[in-house]
Amino acid sequence: MKLLRKNQESKNLSNSYLLKGESFFVKSFKRFRKHKLAMFGLIMLGIVIILSLIIPLFNSLSAFELNFSEVGQRPSWKHPLGTDNIGRDVFARLILGGRVSLAVGFVSVLISTSIGIILGGIAGYKGGIVDNIIMRLTDTMMCFPYLVIIIVMVAVLGPSLYNTILAIGLLSWTGTARITRGQFLYLRELQFIEADISLGIREGKIIFFHILPNAFSPIIVSATFNMANAILMEAGLSYLGLGVQVPTPSWGNMLGDAQSVTILEIMPWMWIPAGAMIAITVLSVNFIGDGLRDALDPKMKL
Repeated sequence: MKLLRKNQESKNLSNSYLLKGESFFVKSFKRFRKHKLAMFGLIMLGIVIILSLIIPLFNSLSAFELNFSEVGQRPSWKHPLGTDNIGRDVFARLILGGRVSLAVGFVSVLISTSIGIILGGIAGYKGGIVDNIIMRLTDTMMCFPYLVIIIVMVAVLGPSLYNTILAIGLLSWTGTARITRGQFLYLRELQFIEADISLGIREGKIIFFHILPNAFSPIIVSATFNMANAILMEAGLSYLGLGVQVPTPSWGNMLGDAQSVTILEIMPWMWIPAGAMIAITVLSVNFIGDGLRDALDPKMKL
């Protein structure tokens, strides 16, 4: 019994040392893996991405082909989700539209996050008048209705895929900038940053290699929620005819094709799949964001 007890104590001690030796990202991954909704969202989003990337490689032409002999066909083996009012395959357009909608989400978030990190980092690290100028600009941007500004910008530039990405990316950086500024204000006062400054390390190296990696956790969480908002924004703009233009399919303009009462009542396969894909994707991204928020919180326990 004593030998067994000693063995158990030695195992517990070794496990405790292993846990202490784990990096922050390993612990975060373990916490994320225990978040059931986050894992469900990751699986669903992975399926949507894989389908959007692979299927159009083998069946991209049917999303644009017009077949007036098969207009408004109900779902069948030949057309799993039926055809639209001009004979195009709804399933092919849905999958290809997923590639477009996800691209808008990814690229616009990349643009907005980059702008937010740069402006927020400069404001938080420099402080003083530089901080005041950047934050007053951020507050001014946040005072105006976000959707109205994007609609005006897209209307001026002209509706297209690239202008939609540009408009969403250039106008959705304010939240990331404020988060980054707050993290930089906190981290620049810590002792290891004061040690870097006293050693004469260049500001650029301090910002990009010492402060930014420690501030990245809340920025990643913010980016996931911004991606969900970008997908919804693209869908809204395309529904209004100001986003992705036909014949290029997106989930938003597929919903826009179903504005008539006849299509809404008689041909539900034209709009229900697109609406369901938007809902599934946005919910999945939000679930992932919730999981990342909990996993990257250093106060959370395994």
